[in-house]
Amino acid sequence: MCIPSLFLFPALLLSSASPGAELRKCVAASGAVSYQTLPCAEGSRQAWVQPVKVEAAPRPHAAPAQGAAPVRGRLPSAAGKARARGSELAQARRQRCDKARAAADELRDRLWNKLDFQQRSALDAKVARACAR
Repeated sequence: MCIPSLFLFPALLLSSASPGAELRKCVAASGAVSYQTLPCAEGSRQAWVQPVKVEAAPRPHAAPAQGAAPVRGRLPSAAGKARARGSELAQARRQRCDKARAAADELRDRLWNKLDFQQRSALDAKVARACAR
């Protein structure tokens, strides 16, 4: 074995080992959330960093759930309600929506790598129902 190959072999071994990817949750000033492997952009804050585990083989996607409840739209308000009552309803709706979003974000943060597509879709549908009423 020649001398240059003795030096190249350890270098090749070190270069083939990946340094361990990380997933970051970035929250922009507007409240928009992004998940990325690159550092967060200027003006946004990093909520957390998680190491990424590489799977040996990709898993097949699950079929959408049968009989999933449709997202209900907003019901029109009654014609004779007072403006004060309307603003109270809007405030209650905002609070319910914010609470549902916070609960979904907390669950995603806690179980970020254990939720499958169907579970994430169910979370999104639950938030949409809470925000639409």
